[in-house]
Amino acid sequence: MAEAARDSSQALSRQDQVREARPWFLYLLFGLFGAQQGLLGPIMPFLRETLALDLGWAGLHFAAYAAGLALVGWPYRWLERRVRSTSMSSIACLSVVIASSLFALAGHWSLTLLAAGAMGLSGGFVLAVGQAALGERYREQAAPRLVEAHIVAGLCVLGGALLVGSMTGLGLSWRLVPGSIAAVALLVSLLSLSAWNAPAILATTHQASESGQTLMTRRVQLSLWALVLLGISAEWGVGFWGAEYLAVHVQVSASAAATLMSLYFAGTVCGRLASRYALIRINPLPLLVGVMLGAIATLVVLYFSQAQLLTALFIFVLGACLGNFFPLILGSAMRVAPQASSAISAQASQAVGVALLLAPFLLGLLSSRIGVEAAFSLLIVYPFLMLPIARGLHFPGARP
Repeated sequence: MAEAARDSSQALSRQDQVREARPWFLYLLFGLFGAQQGLLGPIMPFLRETLALDLGWAGLHFAAYAAGLALVGWPYRWLERRVRSTSMSSIACLSVVIASSLFALAGHWSLTLLAAGAMGLSGGFVLAVGQAALGERYREQAAPRLVEAHIVAGLCVLGGALLVGSMTGLGLSWRLVPGSIAAVALLVSLLSLSAWNAPAILATTHQASESGQTLMTRRVQLSLWALVLLGISAEWGVGFWGAEYLAVHVQVSASAAATLMSLYFAGTVCGRLASRYALIRINPLPLLVGVMLGAIATLVVLYFSQAQLLTALFIFVLGACLGNFFPLILGSAMRVAPQASSAISAQASQAVGVALLLAPFLLGLLSSRIGVEAAFSLLIVYPFLMLPIARGLHFPGARP
């Protein structure tokens, strides 16, 4: 009876969140992260032409971005102990201003490489601040808001890419794109001066920082790291190498493969929209297990299918499954350890950077040895490994 009452009260709480005003300012932080992430790939051909870079030096910019993201935990925790919680968002936004401005103004490869690392660091910073704020505000029921926030991030990834295409298509300089993001970040930092005055938005973060590691058990911490590493490796393994795989496996042109991959990224956004409403009735962990099983089944179908129409449908479904991994992992972890949202956010952002740094490189190395089709088929291992690890985020006393 007590368990039924708890489940009923949680369901009512989730329904109340649907009616509650959305924290749009916090979503803007996720938008800045997505816009920065979305511009780096499309802008690279223009950067290579401007600075006369070969593919190797261009690739180092992606590595620098991922390395900056992986290092975000240390400056985040250092600032958390020394800066008022109401100032964290302003500092995070100003870091985006500095990093994007440096990228826009840099005239030498060493400076663009430094700027790419700074963009990863600043993007991870706004992501960590936004996730921690949502966790502190919504506690055990943070998962739906985290999914919504990552919908905004996903849309802004697409927006960043479209901004590069539209500005360069009009004959404008590619440097205006990071400059525009810097201007938006400056505006958001000004908004943050008033948006964080309400004490309910974020509890005192230095207290959360000191107690977060204690409240988050070793089991939760290790499960979080492992799930994020595996989930992001799967999501961006497809994101980085999916077009190459489709061109070989389905035997289509490079442009047709790129078009099919746009369905994958559209699927990530649509999948998050669907899971946002599913979370009204379902807890995040069972939903996470469901999308893991869906990803496994979809990867099997894609491996055996060479029909373009069927491949287009299931690459969309695969995006819907893999795109939900990260927000549902975060939501599940924050439901188990709601008092440790700041530590969860920082460690998850670091794990994303490590995965982005290593996974695409390892998949590319494997592709060169056994072929892209065989290497791509091994991505199914990631969700298989995630299934038993997910039990580490099981809510004590709840039904599995």
